[in-house]
Amino acid sequence: MKNDADIEQFQYSQIQNYPYERWFREVRYSGKTLTETERKEFLAASEKVIASYSRGLPLITSQLERSKELHDEYHEIYRTLLSVMLFTLLIVIDCIVACKLFMMADKDYDRRFTRGKMKIILNEGFKKLYGFDEKTHKKSEWNRLATILKYFPEKIQKQYQELSSLLEEQSKSSSWWKDERDLETHLDADKLYASRCEDVIESKVMTDSIKLINALFAGYAFLTNMNACVFNFLLETYRRGELREE
Repeated sequence: MKNDADIEQFQYSQIQNYPYERWFREVRYSGKTLTETERKEFLAASEKVIASYSRGLPLITSQLERSKELHDEYHEIYRTLLSVMLFTLLIVIDCIVACKLFMMADKDYDRRFTRGKMKIILNEGFKKLYGFDEKTHKKSEWNRLATILKYFPEKIQKQYQELSSLLEEQSKSSSWWKDERDLETHLDADKLYASRCEDVIESKVMTDSIKLINALFAGYAFLTNMNACVFNFLLETYRRGELREE
């Protein structure tokens, strides 16, 4: 733990008013083919996002490990938040890595294979994030946040409701590639091969992936606001003299 002088320098974190709807604007396949320059720019941007987001994984897991035997109300709430953050980061990274590998594949079968695996991430990722119906929503990470929401300020609760409406609408926007996901996981050879033989349209594959990536970006932005609330609570508690290192 930092010493008192260090902690006194900390400032309260600002709760951001993110325009969440911008992450849910429909992106349609336009028929445009990426240029070589655009492809290189995407790959470079992907590397930066992967590096940036992956730095947070060991920090979150260390916090979860440190608090796993602590079962007071605060730690139960914070573990739930950290666990949802961990899921969100992992799936963002996995999705972007899958996109990167698809873009880098220079053999026809490699591209068909990576496209298929991207469909699994798209379907399973959104199902785990929010769900597609009442049953899957109850098991979702988003629904886990609902169990701790009462401990957060009204501003956060309103943002949660706003995002919930956007995610609900998105969950009904398509089948989320369920058929492709089933074929890729159940390995019905005849049907899987037929699915793999469908034309590989690079720009369309990338457009499809944006639906999940943007939803995850929106979710993670909201989670950073929740995390800021926890930090502010701890800082306020410390400054009241109720939190001191023994």
